[in-house]
Amino acid sequence: MGNLENTQARKEPITFTGRTRSDAKRKALNYWYMNQTTLAMSIREFSARLVLLPDGKSIVFYENPVA
Repeated sequence: MGNLENTQARKEPITFTGRTRSDAKRKALNYWYMNQTTLAMSIREFSARLVLLPDGKSIVFYENPVA
């Protein structure tokens, strides 16, 4: 049981990388769609936690809101 709790407590960022910004965005939205029940957040809440990296081809999702 301790391992499960540690896994759930550790929320590392998820990076979506694509050939273009649109491709990365499509991957992020697909992730939300496939996991929306587990994530328990609206698309608006999910989008607010996405950060586009300077390379323009990667998007990072942070489980906790970015300040």
